[in-house]
Amino acid sequence: MTSFNLIKSAIRAAGKALPATILPLMAALLVALTLTEPTRAQESDPNLVDEVIARVNAGVIMRSAFESAQRDLLEEMKKQGLKGEELEKKFNEWKGKILDDLINTQLLAQRAKDLSINVDAQVNQQLLRMMKENNCESLDCLGQKMREANYDIEEVKRVLSENFSKDAVIGREVYGRVYQQLTEKDKREAYEKNKEYFTEPGELTLSRIFIAFGKDQATAAARAREVLAQARGGAIEFGTLAERYSDDDIGRKSKGVIGTIKIPDLAPDVKTAVEKAPAGSVTDPVRLENGFYIFRIDQRKEPTELPFEDEKVQDAIGRYLVSQRADKQIETYLSRLRDEAFIEVDPRFQFENAKVKSAQIKRVPYLEEKERKKQRKEKEKQEKQDKKQKKPNDTNTSSNN
Repeated sequence: MTSFNLIKSAIRAAGKALPATILPLMAALLVALTLTEPTRAQESDPNLVDEVIARVNAGVIMRSAFESAQRDLLEEMKKQGLKGEELEKKFNEWKGKILDDLINTQLLAQRAKDLSINVDAQVNQQLLRMMKENNCESLDCLGQKMREANYDIEEVKRVLSENFSKDAVIGREVYGRVYQQLTEKDKREAYEKNKEYFTEPGELTLSRIFIAFGKDQATAAARAREVLAQARGGAIEFGTLAERYSDDDIGRKSKGVIGTIKIPDLAPDVKTAVEKAPAGSVTDPVRLENGFYIFRIDQRKEPTELPFEDEKVQDAIGRYLVSQRADKQIETYLSRLRDEAFIEVDPRFQFENAKVKSAQIKRVPYLEEKERKKQRKEKEKQEKQDKKQKKPNDTNTSSNN
C-alpha cells in the first residue's frame, strides 16, 4: 500500500473512532467529516495563491482544504459509477455540504479544547501504525516517505487530531447523553423486536471423504455411492474409509476431519446437506465444482438464544438504539455550535443548500495578508530603532544648552 493510501485510511480510521465507554458507533453525518484530509503539496497549480474562504471563531478554513475535499468527493462519486449530468448534479448538491462539514470540524475541534480533551495518544497510535506499515522505525523516516508522496507530516498530525477530537466531543456530548437516556423498557422492546440477531449460530464438527471427478464423472459418482454404502453400513469406521478412499491429503492424513464450523459459514450446497442432519449421520454425496463430498456429522451444537442480560446483547442494543436516535441530536448540537460561533464565509463560497450563511468578508489572499503583517512588524521595528537613535541626540542637545 502506498503512503498516500495509508494516510487516507488512517484518517478515515480516526474519523470512525469513538471512546469504547461511549459506544464506538459513528453516524453517517460524521463520515462526511472525514473529508478534511491533508492537502497534497503539489496537487494544485503552484502559481495559485491560497486564501482564507471562511473564518470560524479564531480558526480559518483555507481554499486549498475545500478544494482537496472537493477532489476527494468527486473521486468517490466516480467510483460509485456516477457520470455525466448525474455526476454534475450530485456534485453541485454536495458543494455546500463540504464547506458545512469543514466548518463543523473546526467547531468540534475548538469544542474539544474547551472540554480539555486530549487525543495525543490516539494520534500517536495512528502514526505508529503508519510507521509499521511503511517499514519505518522513526517519525523522521515516516515524514520522508510522506514528503515523497507530497504530504506534510505536521498537516497529517493536525487532521488526525481534529478527527479524533470531533469524535470524542460527539461521543461525550451527544452519544453519551443519548445512551444515558435509554430506559430499561427501550432496551427490552428493542431486544424482543430483534431477537433473531441475538442468537449465536449453531456449529457442526464435520469429517468428509472426497472423490475427485477424474476423467469420468459417472465413474466418480458410482464410486462415491459405493463408499457411502460402506460408511452407512458401519462395519468400517468413517475415518478409515477417508484414509482409504479420499483423493486428497485431508482425507488420507487427517482421516477426513475438517473441524468445527459455524453453520452460516458453510457453502450453500454443503449447508443444505448437513444443517439439519443429526450427529453421527452420513450425508448423500454432495456434488461440488471439483468432485463429490460425503460428510459425516461428528458433533453438532444447536443455535443458542442469548439472554437479554448478556453483556454482548446489552452492548448491541445500546449501539442500535443510539444509532437510531442520535442523528437528530447530532444536527441539533452542531446547529447550536454554529449559532454560538462567529462565522464568516466568502460570498463566492456561500452555496444555496449550505446550512451556514454569512455576511461578506474581505477577499484577501492568505499569503498577501501574511506579507502585510510582516511589513507592519518591520515598520514598527524600524520606528523603535529610530526612537532609540533620537534619544541620545536629544540628551546631547540639552547638555550643550
